[in-house]
Amino acid sequence: MSAASRAKSAKARATIFLRYLATVQDLNRRSFFDCLEMGDGEEVVREVRRRAKSNPETAALLRRRSYGFWLEPGYIKDAPGVPQ
Repeated sequence: MSAASRAKSAKARATIFLRYLATVQDLNRRSFFDCLEMGDGEEVVREVRRRAKSNPETAALLRRRSYGFWLEPGYIKDAPGVPQ
């Protein structure tokens, strides 16, 4: 069982997701995909986007690892009341 499957929240899975992006070369692993496939993948993406908006290093990491499209306006609806 991966750390992402054991994590209790989307926020925790977002942390694990970003750690994988920063440290693992080959992301084609079940443990990586578990970060997004635990029933709250949209919440994980929203949390990653939120962090990237306030941290240029996180945004650069997403772009470098081919997840920059997550940062595009309209890619995913942010939670109600959160500006795009």
